Amino acid sequence: MSASELTISPALVAGSNDRLRDVINKMRDTNQWVVPVVKEKKLVGLLSFKDLIRRRVNLETKVINVSSPVISLSPNDDFTTVVVKFYTTKARAIPVVKGNRELVGIITRESLLDYLLKSGQLTSGKAREYMSSPPVILSPEDSVAKARWIMVKDNISRIPVVEKGVVGIVTSRDIVNALYSPLSERKRASILNEEERIMASPVKEIMNSPVITVSGNDSLKSVAEKLLKNRISGAPVLEGDFVAGVISGVDVIRSLESKFQLSMPIQAKLTSGLRNQDLKAQLDGVLERYLSKLEKFTDVNNFRVSFKEEASSQGRTLYKVTVNLSTKIGNFVANDSDWDPVAAVKRAVDTLEQRLVKKLKRIQEKKGDKEEEI
Repeated sequence: MSASELTISPALVAGSNDRLRDVINKMRDTNQWVVPVVKEKKLVGLLSFKDLIRRRVNLETKVINVSSPVISLSPNDDFTTVVVKFYTTKARAIPVVKGNRELVGIITRESLLDYLLKSGQLTSGKAREYMSSPPVILSPEDSVAKARWIMVKDNISRIPVVEKGVVGIVTSRDIVNALYSPLSERKRASILNEEERIMASPVKEIMNSPVITVSGNDSLKSVAEKLLKNRISGAPVLEGDFVAGVISGVDVIRSLESKFQLSMPIQAKLTSGLRNQDLKAQLDGVLERYLSKLEKFTDVNNFRVSFKEEASSQGRTLYKVTVNLSTKIGNFVANDSDWDPVAAVKRAVDTLEQRLVKKLKRIQEKKGDKEEEI
């Protein structure tokens, strides 16, 4: 099985100069979460709902100015390479391109799960063994702004809404649909006022309900079947009425860890004060999510994080975090300090991501200039 055998034609492809307004409407119509962006048939970017919740952009903006750098596969890549790429990037879909970056098609997480199901490769594990836990949750009265902030901060795309049990779920697509509702004929001041109203409104106004859930005792096979049948990327995991975690298609793929020797290239050097199991698990989760985000921009060779205790006061410790990223386009380093080591890690990696994206854009611009000269 090669990448070409899993490749399908995307329901939607955007031109680099297409306006955001038109593309968002088509994303809604085709239920497509990730859109390849092309210029003269060559892949130059990807647009997703995650890109669109980061900041509000004018609907007349060109798609290329909002899209992320390219992650892709080759038609000749073997099945293991495909699985590893989805595992390390946590991507919803990955374009397949020829050597000259010409777009061939796309492989979706759903098509990969469908193949794993039909070929009998899913393990006999249970949902509770592979779910992300503890879950990030919201109450119905929490604001849309809070949901948006959590999604951007934690690099997640869905959050259960809980009040004496799960009552709804809000996704990045729900926020984008609310933010980019038809406002084209209004004045800018009116648009800004409407955005403030949406951000201040409770998530119960935009959440999906009733919620499709799975039980902690459900097999991974039945979880995958439910996700595919309902065309959703993840679901809350219940133990009785209690929301114990959230499981996604990526978690199902993670069950193949030993078979495909899946691993995240993370090295973390912790101080003695950070070896508490709960804190270590929290840091591990944050680092994995951030690495998946970085892997969408370029292949990562090594991701190293080290902590140094800089000072102590009133029982608290000030941590300096150094993040080193080794990639095929170069090495990047960022530092930050905070009394909260998790906050320091997030800010350091955010800085590193900005530097990586700037370099990728410079490389892309140089390639464009050379192609125009030819």
